[in-house]
Amino acid sequence: MYCAVPKVATKTLLTLMLYVHLLDIQRNLRNNWTNIDINRTRTEQTIDISTFIQDLRQNGIRIPKTKEPKSLDEFLQMYLHILQFGNINGTSSSRPPPNPWRTKLTYSFPYIRLFNLVNLSQIFSSSFTRIIFVRHPFERLASAYKERIATLSKDRIEPEPEYDAIRTKICYQRMWLKKPHERVYNDPCQGNVPSFEDFIRYILVDTQSSVGISQMDFHWQPYSSICQVCQLKYNFIGRYETFNQDFNHLIRYFNILNWIIQKKYSSSHLIKWNYQKFYFNLPNDLICQLIRLYEEDFRLFKYEINQYINRTDLIRICKYILKNTISII
Repeated sequence: MYCAVPKVATKTLLTLMLYVHLLDIQRNLRNNWTNIDINRTRTEQTIDISTFIQDLRQNGIRIPKTKEPKSLDEFLQMYLHILQFGNINGTSSSRPPPNPWRTKLTYSFPYIRLFNLVNLSQIFSSSFTRIIFVRHPFERLASAYKERIATLSKDRIEPEPEYDAIRTKICYQRMWLKKPHERVYNDPCQGNVPSFEDFIRYILVDTQSSVGISQMDFHWQPYSSICQVCQLKYNFIGRYETFNQDFNHLIRYFNILNWIIQKKYSSSHLIKWNYQKFYFNLPNDLICQLIRLYEEDFRLFKYEINQYINRTDLIRICKYILKNTISII
């Protein structure tokens, strides 16, 4: 089980999870077929493997005619090589593996598809590994603003109307506060990007209660809430900031050799300094409210506030504003 935040780690980890899952399927097919769901295997037996070979070729994988797999077992072995090495030969290459979530076969094999558990108690069985990768709350929040709010539809690879709606809502709220009785004829919020401060004021609404926090967008909802950290007791907790090192530990945990780790980078190509700048002019009262919102994330994952905000008397100010209601300051 993987709590899929942040998205950069998600792409890499889902590929690894798919690899481990396929490896289990292959081992079961070879050695312990009684564990296989007969209804799912009947579906897989009717699959035209040649269709997926063509799909892989269209995604840049070279598969000579003489090496086309003839059975499901052979196909799984070939696909395992592709996920791990980026080719069918089982040897390292400079070419990165393809994104498996862009191929048709990932959504066609019943055993490969991701699914939600009907009975959540299954998560606590020994057959489940519970994984989470976390990120500094303030960097994660600034990144969410940059990617989801400050990037307009015309600059996106794919449309995200839900965040266009949030951007517009923030704009209208700000206009109403400044000029509540002024009549507007044109749409002044079309293409308008709200400031980081306006965004923070928007997300902090209704965060005084657990119900309000649970209804936050998952891009800025605290990990402690969205991933149920205390309840699920994760087997493995990695950090975005040390992703490559932690990912190495993870593949050793799964006893996988020769996995090619692609260098982790921010999808927006920003560095820590770029994210820190978002907080330079943010008022103290908003920072204090953010500290309260992400208090559990700071405490559980041992992140420091001063890694992003280092202001004289901030602790004293927050204690006064929040009336000593949080323990990490």
